[in-house]
Amino acid sequence: MRTYKKQIILILLFLAAINGIRLVWLSFHHTIEQPVAAENGILDLRGWELPPDHSITLNGEWEFYPNQRLKSAPDSEPAPEPPSSAKPGKVVVPVPAAWDKYFPDDHPGSYTYGTYRLRIFLDKPASQTLALRIAEITRASAVYVNGQPTGGKGTPSEHSETYKPGPRPYTVSLPKGSDTYEIVIQAANHIGEGGITKSIRFGTLEAINQRTVLSIALQGLLSIVFLVHGLYALMLYFLGSANKGLLYFSAVIVCAVISVLGVDDKILFILLPSMPYAADVKIVLLSYVGVVSFIPPFIKNMFPEYGQLKMVRWFAYFASGYALFVLIAPLQYVIPSKKIFLAPILLLSVSIAGYILQAAARKQKDVFFLLLACAILGNNIVWIVVAAKLSIELTFYPFDLIFTVLAFAAFWFRRFFKATAQTKRLADKLQLANQQKDDFLVNTSHELRNPLHGIMNITQSVLDDPVHHTSKEHRQKLEIQLSVARRMSLLLDDLVDIGRLKQNTVRLQIKPVRVQSVIGGIFEMLRFMLNGKPIELEVNIPDGFPAVKADETRLIQVLFNLLHNAIKFTDRGKISLDAEVVDGTAYIHIRDTGTGMDEETRQRIFLPYEQGDTTAARAGGGFGLGLSICKQLVELHGGTITVQSTLGQGSEFTFTLPAAGEEAEVAEQPIFAHGAFPSYAETAATLADEAGIRDAAGHMAQAVGHPPEAGSKPRLLIVDDDRLNLKILADILGPVQYEITTAVSADEALPLLDNARFDLIISDVMMPGMSGYEFTQAIRKRFSISELPILILTARNRPEDIFTGFQSGANDYVTKPVDSWELRSRVRALTQLKLSIEERLRMEAAWLQAQIRPHFLYNTINSIAALATMDLSKMQALLEEFSNYLRTSFDFHNCDWEVPVYRELSLVRSYLFIEKERFGERLQVQWELDSELHFFLPPLAIQTLVENAVNHGILKRSRGGKLVIRIKRLAGEYEVSVSDDGLGMSAEQVRQILDPPERRDTGVGIRNTDRRLAQLYGRRLEIESAPGQGTTVRFCIPM
Repeated sequence: MRTYKKQIILILLFLAAINGIRLVWLSFHHTIEQPVAAENGILDLRGWELPPDHSITLNGEWEFYPNQRLKSAPDSEPAPEPPSSAKPGKVVVPVPAAWDKYFPDDHPGSYTYGTYRLRIFLDKPASQTLALRIAEITRASAVYVNGQPTGGKGTPSEHSETYKPGPRPYTVSLPKGSDTYEIVIQAANHIGEGGITKSIRFGTLEAINQRTVLSIALQGLLSIVFLVHGLYALMLYFLGSANKGLLYFSAVIVCAVISVLGVDDKILFILLPSMPYAADVKIVLLSYVGVVSFIPPFIKNMFPEYGQLKMVRWFAYFASGYALFVLIAPLQYVIPSKKIFLAPILLLSVSIAGYILQAAARKQKDVFFLLLACAILGNNIVWIVVAAKLSIELTFYPFDLIFTVLAFAAFWFRRFFKATAQTKRLADKLQLANQQKDDFLVNTSHELRNPLHGIMNITQSVLDDPVHHTSKEHRQKLEIQLSVARRMSLLLDDLVDIGRLKQNTVRLQIKPVRVQSVIGGIFEMLRFMLNGKPIELEVNIPDGFPAVKADETRLIQVLFNLLHNAIKFTDRGKISLDAEVVDGTAYIHIRDTGTGMDEETRQRIFLPYEQGDTTAARAGGGFGLGLSICKQLVELHGGTITVQSTLGQGSEFTFTLPAAGEEAEVAEQPIFAHGAFPSYAETAATLADEAGIRDAAGHMAQAVGHPPEAGSKPRLLIVDDDRLNLKILADILGPVQYEITTAVSADEALPLLDNARFDLIISDVMMPGMSGYEFTQAIRKRFSISELPILILTARNRPEDIFTGFQSGANDYVTKPVDSWELRSRVRALTQLKLSIEERLRMEAAWLQAQIRPHFLYNTINSIAALATMDLSKMQALLEEFSNYLRTSFDFHNCDWEVPVYRELSLVRSYLFIEKERFGERLQVQWELDSELHFFLPPLAIQTLVENAVNHGILKRSRGGKLVIRIKRLAGEYEVSVSDDGLGMSAEQVRQILDPPERRDTGVGIRNTDRRLAQLYGRRLEIESAPGQGTTVRFCIPM
């Protein structure tokens, strides 16, 4: 706030400075005080000498002859008629002013013409040539001096057919040697206000020309300054900034230049003399609209965080609509519209821009320059308005507008230098972070290799131990462990290689190598990576293909990475390897029919840590280093690597190596014997294991049925896109303690929730398609945090990741790699919590029913006592129903998950019989039950709804009401509804019942029934109600 006030003070000081400059300017270019003004068509300058370097205005009273074209007029001076007269003839009118009210009221049409006359008396003939400067006479004029034509613009005429508009400023020279001048100006107009609307200046020709040239030069200077800034804004945009604010700024500049050159001295139209008059008017008007229209989007684009205003969009529609109207409408409609639309457009433009800038100025110092620009522009507008109101003649003053553009430029430059400095700082930080990252990865890789290979060796030794045989299940788990370790070893190799390549420490052992021998072993190894994909692997290398000069180990690495990449991004089709020799260079092509790449992906695919389709890449694993390593290794061999790809049609990678020639000797020896596959040979076993893992994981996914019986094992749903992780998690938790169902995606898991009841969801966060966060949010739309706990698995434990998980609705999280002890503990805690809450919900419903209200017992017993003296048969019936109600209320079956519908209806009938005896005609009951109803539902589900309808709906009215209980058999489900015509509820009351503001773990009455229905069937109560119209509550039970 202090900075904002400081900015306001600086702006006020700057305004004071530029106003001081303007006052100094006016002191040099002031208009001299005239001794007299024109009166009754006469300007008497006798006794006053006209200065040779200044001009005066001919303001005052002129003679005007409406509907007459005169070249001269008699010197007789009859008494002038009042300006309000509607008769034809001579009238005295003020100049400058519009002439419209001096024509007869019955003047036909909009075309008007007339003649102005002024006589000037001097002491003696001037020694220099005198002149008149006509600024604006709308819209055609001709000047006669002492009866002789001396100039004009357009063609004023008595008939509109011969009239031609020409509203351009012009200068008229007066004849020498006379001390009396009769100035007669014929004028004509066909649209809007006509007449002499701006002051006519009179003085020496030198003074007139000097003033005119100065005005034109200043307008040209201002236009050049504007255009230069607009040009560099366009250059910045097209040279790569792509900031729309630059385009809006350039548009404002262009429109401003047009308005400057098209208004005062109309320089633009003097340069284009053949342009039609209608085009002149429309171009100027459109330039005004353009200036005020482009300022709000420019300001909004500069500060998008403060400019999210719908008013900006509506303002754009309004301004565009008016611009279109100006463009296509006839001129007689366009000119009057200026007074209606220009002021609102200007006001809206200033208001929107001011609001955004005022909001932004409190947070960003750079806005000071824009605020300063707006203040200077507003100051200029104030001067123009004041001058117009006080009829002050001002020389064109460009400096306010120049200062405005310079303030805009200062804003741009400030932002540019700030962005440049920020970019340099970020670049330095990124370079340092990149180096630290590389060092960390290399060091980490080295530190992990020893313990990892220790794990692999120990595991392998246990598997190979001929003395201590392990069971088949244990061997499978050890093989999984070895597979995971081998995969990690491959990743560590990539990390080590990328570090060595950056440090230029890779040493190649170049020798002739036959590609045919290498590729056979690689293809056999890669067949296990197909994971059941219908992909054909094809090798098209002739036996006579010459050897290549390469490091054998690195060549295997390049081929393995390229083929691995092809398999990762190909779901079906063919992967082929071809080779050819051209001019001593071997070209090796790897083609696939996979997903392909777009041009943007193709350009960055060889960069470190870059991957193609992120979904497929994540499913296949890796860091995105493989292709970058391939490129660097190929280039170390003196070759090149390229890729051609079409999105959806596949890719072709081609790399080159020097051919060794047919005379080169190649050692014929097994590749595996000398360790040419340092870690890749191990991958075959790894990938073979994965095929088995997939079968095991698929075997676990089984059909699900009805909720398990009480006392059965907790049911877990584990969701992870990596089948290996699914197997590991299932093994850690074990099938003894839990019943486990698995899914490889959230889309596969969600339908399982419709058909089965689970006690816990375990979900990975990073999955293709729907992420774990989105999956959690989808579950929370149906189940509360206590009804179905969710445990998320995340690779990051930063606060923002954990917060996002809890915000999505997760109960707990475990970071990966998963610690088995921690996972078992958290799963045990969450499942026990879930089972405890379920048990409590069941007991809560039974307990609520068992807590029969004392006044209900008291009133029922009183009714029985009263009937004992009045009607014994009714007393006996009431006593039987009361006994049945108590017995059913305290029945232990109320603690079950479900009870038969007949048991529930028996309790409801007993309750309604008792209430009917108590309240008589105030309670009407209607039953609508389908025949042969044989289904189960949660205990007390209907009873709760009926009690609520009777006590809070019907009996709240003195006249009572009607209760309707319906059970219908529908397609695949039973619909149960309880309706009453009681008080009803508002929508807010309904929402408070089902979704209270604070979600509580305890619920009573209807809320308890709603939650039990959601737990068992995934469906909730539906309530339709309106105040005074009753309530209907329904729910559905699947068959």
